[in-house]
Amino acid sequence: MIDTYFPSIYDDRQGSSFLDSAPITFHVLFFPGVPPPSFPRVMITDMRKKILSFLETLPVKELKQFRRVLDQIIQNKLNTELRRRSGQRAKVRISATANIERESEFFHKEHRITIRDLSTSGLLFTTEAPIINNDILAVTFRSPSNGEQRSINCQAVRVKENHQHSHWEYEVGAKSVDRQVVRAYREMLKKPW
Repeated sequence: MIDTYFPSIYDDRQGSSFLDSAPITFHVLFFPGVPPPSFPRVMITDMRKKILSFLETLPVKELKQFRRVLDQIIQNKLNTELRRRSGQRAKVRISATANIERESEFFHKEHRITIRDLSTSGLLFTTEAPIINNDILAVTFRSPSNGEQRSINCQAVRVKENHQHSHWEYEVGAKSVDRQVVRAYREMLKKPW
């Protein structure tokens, strides 16, 4: 079998740029039951170093263009991922409160949040409270179907900061966690540095 390989970042030949787009053709044999060759982790790390060193040489204008393209690629991937999960999610707009576990040791404060997306495994909400990745939260809200008060423990897995006119707003994706995770987090907070 002939495999066409674009060496761009793998090619270490003298005088060649790692962004060359000329393909090199290799003759690679694949045998049944034998996995195809893969690039070792070291090579991938070397690729990242080369990419970063190349990016450092670019002017600011080109870096901004690169960032726009990269942001678009990331957004497309996120949209694709959300479409896969859209059947399990409910778009809502529920006012709720959240207690941040790392703050509870010093003071008790309820932060106002707005739940935008709710599922059996987690939720997406916005708030002005400064939330960081891996924060454990106790979220309390009224169920839209019957008005019962619900409380769930969740962990922030994705936090996006958005600058609104005069303040910062945080969009937080959180997954539901059980009481054991909350206890372990509290114990971790009590440990001295």
